[in-house]
Amino acid sequence: MSKKLFYCIFLASSILYGQEINLKLIDSLSKETIPFASVTTNFDENAITNEEGAFKLTKYTSFTAQDSLFISCMGFEPYREAIDQLPDSILLLAPKSIELNDVILTQNNLSAEEVVKRARENVENKYDLSFTQKTFFLRESFDQKWVQRDLEVKKSTIKELNQIFWDSILRSIPINDTWHTETLGKLHGDWSKEEQKLVLLRGVDLADTINAKGYEQIENKITDVLDKNVKEKSYFKFRSGIFSTKIDRSEIIERALDSTAIDTTELADQTDEKERFHKERKKRLTGVFDALVKRNRLEIEVLKKSSLYQYELLNFTFMDNKPVYQIRFIPNNKKAKYKGTLYVEADTYTLIQLDYENVKSIRDFSLLGLSFNAYGRKVKLRFNSFNGLRYQLQYAFFETKFRTGIDRPIKVVEKNKFVRGRRKQNELKGEVHFKLDQKSTTHLVIFDSQSITEEKFKQLKENKRFSPEKRDTYDPAFWAGYNIIEPNEAIRSFTIEEEVQR
Repeated sequence: MSKKLFYCIFLASSILYGQEINLKLIDSLSKETIPFASVTTNFDENAITNEEGAFKLTKYTSFTAQDSLFISCMGFEPYREAIDQLPDSILLLAPKSIELNDVILTQNNLSAEEVVKRARENVENKYDLSFTQKTFFLRESFDQKWVQRDLEVKKSTIKELNQIFWDSILRSIPINDTWHTETLGKLHGDWSKEEQKLVLLRGVDLADTINAKGYEQIENKITDVLDKNVKEKSYFKFRSGIFSTKIDRSEIIERALDSTAIDTTELADQTDEKERFHKERKKRLTGVFDALVKRNRLEIEVLKKSSLYQYELLNFTFMDNKPVYQIRFIPNNKKAKYKGTLYVEADTYTLIQLDYENVKSIRDFSLLGLSFNAYGRKVKLRFNSFNGLRYQLQYAFFETKFRTGIDRPIKVVEKNKFVRGRRKQNELKGEVHFKLDQKSTTHLVIFDSQSITEEKFKQLKENKRFSPEKRDTYDPAFWAGYNIIEPNEAIRSFTIEEEVQR
């Protein structure tokens, strides 16, 4: 390789990967990390710190002496610094102590409840509900853990399906499963569910393929036993208490064993998976926007049901040099489920940030041995004007924790009307005891928002058949050159080996 060619490659690599900032924000007094702070630059690359206070910024050209960044976060002094003067890894922010300004607070003589009421109204004057093109990064994570998984066999006429077999099957089910999906793209449209178009640019699906294969092996073991013991043209009758259903043998066994059918199904699944990925991402994104506004009013639950809460004005502060009310709310009615904090711009009574979490189960029921408890819910919403006059959603975070359970008797009977003698062929009776803890987490970051015409929106074509790259371990190089919300430690350490050991 010539020296000239080597130098060109080295220079290109430096430009591509060298212009990057990686920092963690720390409270200078408490030494705790500062999550969800806004980071903006004078070269149009922005970021949000993750839940561990970390952020990354990438510039596609070389940094200059004029490049600088600005950090704003409720409760902290604004921070502005030239890029070449930044520390290597840790950046300390000073807490901001602001006393209530009696003049400003009393100029309209409004109570906290009245401020909240005004914040919910006249949405179209405060937020940009027109057609826009929004560049976004979406991270979705799902974790599940088996708390209990027992099948107690009471009777089995198929000797292979004894207690030892089922204990072995259930022990082989992974205790923990984790999935992470990351997507970069452009969402076009307004805030309604009907007027949205999605163009995906890049995506990765982190999933444990060994665990997936483990479930396939379990299915194969059960199918093999049934294939050897269940007669042709039989059907299964499943009953659990008052519930029952009927399934043909072919639906369970023959379809799984027919290699030609598998090949055809796999081809169809690959096509469906491409369209499913786009469809699921679009459903998630449009659902976020559609749930915010209805009939020119904010539709957020804790605002819509404001009579259930008691509001208290905590402070008067500034964010991006704009005066902001900080208002805390707690339940004052047994129907209320949340507590949290609102930040409302004082000049226009615009909600610019909302943080809340549940104080009681969101949904909890138990009936006939079936149970479901949604016991955890956290939400963070932040809005930004993106250098315009009206606000757009900048960041959304949702976390839901729930537990499902089954404690029921179960009976499976094989029947066949094409053989001599009695129709009943085999029977399995037992009791099922399952408990499963699950957690769903969503991070949505919108880096910029630009106005587009309705005509351009209608002409836009979606790329509905999109395939994300599939990985079984986290690869920090995948998003090299892209500004995203930094992964937390759980994602950075995601590997097959870790999941198998758990």
